[in-house]
Amino acid sequence: MSKGGKFNKPTWKSQYSEHDFRGGGDTRKVIFKTNKHKKDNRDWVSAGRSYLQDEDIDMGGSSGGGRYSKKFYKRDKKRGTPPPNHKRRLMEGPMSWFRVTLPFGNKYEKSFVLKTLLDKIQPLPLWPITWKVNGHVVTFFVDDFKVAEKLNDLDRQIQMPDGFKLLVKVHNGIPNVDVNEDLKEKIKLTMAKRYNAPNKALDLTKFHADPDLQDVFCALFKPVVFLTVVEIIAENIPEIEAINLFDNKIANLSFLKKVKEKLPHLKILHIGNNKFRDISMLDPFIGLPIVDIVLNGNPLCSKYKDQEAYIGEVRKRFPKVMKLDGIDLPPPISFDISEEVHLPPNLQTFLVSQDGESIVRQFLEQYFTIFDSENRQPLLQAYHESALMSMTMSYPYGQRDKSGSWLNWYTTDNRNIMKVQDPERRQRLLKQGHVAVVQFLQEMPQTKHDIHSFTVDLVIFTPQMIVLTVTGMYKELKTGHKVPPTRSFFRTLVIVPAGTGFCISNETLHVTNATEDQAKNLFKIVVPAVPAAAPSAPALDDSTKQQMIGAMSEQSGMNIEWSRRCLEETQWDYTRAVGAFTDAQKQGLIPPEAFVK
Repeated sequence: MSKGGKFNKPTWKSQYSEHDFRGGGDTRKVIFKTNKHKKDNRDWVSAGRSYLQDEDIDMGGSSGGGRYSKKFYKRDKKRGTPPPNHKRRLMEGPMSWFRVTLPFGNKYEKSFVLKTLLDKIQPLPLWPITWKVNGHVVTFFVDDFKVAEKLNDLDRQIQMPDGFKLLVKVHNGIPNVDVNEDLKEKIKLTMAKRYNAPNKALDLTKFHADPDLQDVFCALFKPVVFLTVVEIIAENIPEIEAINLFDNKIANLSFLKKVKEKLPHLKILHIGNNKFRDISMLDPFIGLPIVDIVLNGNPLCSKYKDQEAYIGEVRKRFPKVMKLDGIDLPPPISFDISEEVHLPPNLQTFLVSQDGESIVRQFLEQYFTIFDSENRQPLLQAYHESALMSMTMSYPYGQRDKSGSWLNWYTTDNRNIMKVQDPERRQRLLKQGHVAVVQFLQEMPQTKHDIHSFTVDLVIFTPQMIVLTVTGMYKELKTGHKVPPTRSFFRTLVIVPAGTGFCISNETLHVTNATEDQAKNLFKIVVPAVPAAAPSAPALDDSTKQQMIGAMSEQSGMNIEWSRRCLEETQWDYTRAVGAFTDAQKQGLIPPEAFVK
């Protein structure tokens, strides 16, 4: 008889399916090979009887296996060796699912086995999931640690009618799931049975333990199963208003997408007695009109010592909630607005007064034309003699992107008062007087600004003072880099009258790296190049006209028909057409339908 080694340990199938050694009582058959070459006068019958009395046979296929004599145990007791009948301690896993194996369990009727086990573990319930038979071996799963612990203690404690002591092996484990068409149909039929049409409510409490699903594994904590359920709801009962997900061991819902579109009318969400550790797991449901939610029984509830903080976190996500964990809440503080008010549309330029448009446009064009030249000394005339200037810098999102370039030049003069605490240093970094300001600007890297990236807000416009903010992008030139660094800037300018013109009395400048999206649009051609038009329309071919129409539509925002009409009325002179469109738009002469595409 071959010895059990590392690679030939008996499997459940070979150990329990092929050989049935379930004989009643304590008798067992032992077959010895005869020794033809050596005579042995020992009393093998007495020795065998003595050996069998001392032996503890591991019939459960444990890794220890083999024989274990009482004498050896007494001799080795000081070393901490476990006793022969020592049971393996069952550990509670994170999901509390356990695989129960009954060697020779199929020798008896299923109903008899279940009733026998249930009688032994009462008052605990027994819900066997995915009962499967492989030869004489029966396996099923349970989802409760206390039930699994009780079953584990029943190993060899139940005397069967034929005298065999039932083997019960329990291990941590979760069954596999394969959502095929047959399973989808079973899920759909089970959900239909649990749906209350008059109340538009679906009860999915302990869904995997439903009697119609016990022969399959259908646990909602499995993303593939939960997504299947959501799809069935969206396709068959999109009007649903209430869902009960109690006791499904769900720990994570971050895989959910577009829940607002699939369950748009959901108002009641009961999701207690699950495994949620953080309230952020409910974020996929944000935007739904939830008014009643139950979370008690989840680990996240123990994180909040203050009830007000708990309610606040829930209402951050569901501001219309009026009942939490079955308790009515005070009404949320809200504004009494009878009609929905829409925010005004985004504008690239905001002007507090249209009278300041021409002044601001002319001032900025002259300023940045000089700033981008090699000599910035003429900017002395753009600043007041007592002008003040402060510069700060930072990297996008607070840290340098690996793909971005360093802002080393700006670091030296960075006057961020959150970081510069020394009053004397703050004073030194403040540029005072137009000479000091222009000297600093002259030392800055040479630049090329993209005027089409500018956004301008004119917030104050009076005869005594103009205040405006300018944001935009520029490239640094002559830096030695193969690709010129792209920067983003933000400038606040306080402008006052001076003689017959205007000058800057105060300025703050902030510099950072342009983001990837900003850099893509840098120096993007606003007016695409168009072949020069001939003096008369017939000289233009159809291809050229189509290019001009497309360019006009892109620049003006008008549709193709109105762009064509604008070019035709200006004899296909593109420059005249753009000028005519600009004048007509200022006067409000272009109807809204011209921009409908």
